[in-house]
Amino acid sequence: MESVARPAESPGWDNELFLRKTFEQDVSAGISLLFRQYYSMLCSHAVRYVSSKAIAEDIVSDVFYEFQVDQRYQTITSSFRAYLFTTVRNRAFDYVRAEMKRPTSLDKATLIPAHITQNPDSITQYEELYHDVENAINTMPLQRRKIYIMHRFEGKKYQEIAEELNLSLRTIEAHIYQAMHQIRNTLKDKWL
Repeated sequence: MESVARPAESPGWDNELFLRKTFEQDVSAGISLLFRQYYSMLCSHAVRYVSSKAIAEDIVSDVFYEFQVDQRYQTITSSFRAYLFTTVRNRAFDYVRAEMKRPTSLDKATLIPAHITQNPDSITQYEELYHDVENAINTMPLQRRKIYIMHRFEGKKYQEIAEELNLSLRTIEAHIYQAMHQIRNTLKDKWL
């Protein structure tokens, strides 16, 4: 007689077990698998709150970055899916709260003294940061650099890039994630 599958034995649960086993064997493979599986869904989830695809992508990328760097996969007792969706939602709420606190009136713009915005030190720091980011981009593998530039500087969507380069959408997502990860790693000691 066949046994009836209980909720704990559903495909989602099997997937969670598979992810945990992958993390036990190879953390990089676990991160890649988790990213491929949830990145698009998490971006769609975040964009509902922040109403901007670019901001949603940044929030999700930050969550994945911290997930890997802080080795959160070792301490999560709930499912990875539940953790990621909750964290992305909370970050989106934090972003919206911060945006609501910012002044929106252009009348207040005249109150900012010109000498603060034109401080030579801040200009020098900005130029230095710009060059550091530029160097980080230039050290990327050619394909990753091309995809990152198309997305960040030409404003192309993932799907447009995938069609133009004849690559899968997942490949584009992975390259963007890896590019952002590489830039953060390059800048973290000096700027973060």
